[in-house]
Amino acid sequence: MPLLKSISGIPDPLFPVPEGIVLADEARTARRRFYPVTILFTAYSTTVLVSAFVFHPGYALAYLALGVMAWTLLEYLVHRFILHGPFPDGPGFFKHRAHTFFDTMHADHHQRPWDGMYINGYLDSVPFAALFVAVSFLLTPYYKAPVLVAGLLQSYVLEEWIHYSVHFCRFRSRYFQYIRFHHWYHHSPRGAAQGFGLTSGLWDRISGTRIPPRRPAGGRQRESDPQDELWRRPLADSRR
Repeated sequence: MPLLKSISGIPDPLFPVPEGIVLADEARTARRRFYPVTILFTAYSTTVLVSAFVFHPGYALAYLALGVMAWTLLEYLVHRFILHGPFPDGPGFFKHRAHTFFDTMHADHHQRPWDGMYINGYLDSVPFAALFVAVSFLLTPYYKAPVLVAGLLQSYVLEEWIHYSVHFCRFRSRYFQYIRFHHWYHHSPRGAAQGFGLTSGLWDRISGTRIPPRRPAGGRQRESDPQDELWRRPLADSRR
């Protein structure tokens, strides 16, 4: 039974990982759930972008850039206000539907951030994408709004794979080290109300939800990685 945010809020993570859980298997589950979405969205984006850049490169570049920039704000707003927002049940069709659809989202991911069933999106995102695509073609030529939607969808695919990598990989690039610390601070008990950006901290800076700066090496000991802290937490502490 999924956790309800209107009842449980955003729970602290359960660590250490329970016995019998194999992280490689959880990672495989997460990948397999998102492969179909990746293929569908990338196929659409590639088709539209190739056609648009061949015949209308100026429009294509402008609308693609707009879609990518719009995604950075959209991912922040959805994460902060939809995925972290409570949606209590109540009278009325829309309030009840919002409760049944949104209130079950994301709390399980925070409680079990190692669980591959809650890492990435799934095919339930396809109907929303199809609606955006259909409306975009109705409103403008293929090299305008449909390209913007392609930018949104491909940015979503990229964001979800970054999110997967943050949970299961240890890449050495400076960007990855930054976004990994940023996201695992968000998952720590002290950071659930901060760090809502999934691919950058831009909108966290603007909106006042920026995580505290990481202490540099030298002088004092470099601040430990929040993921490593959680992995080492005693089971009794993780179940407070």
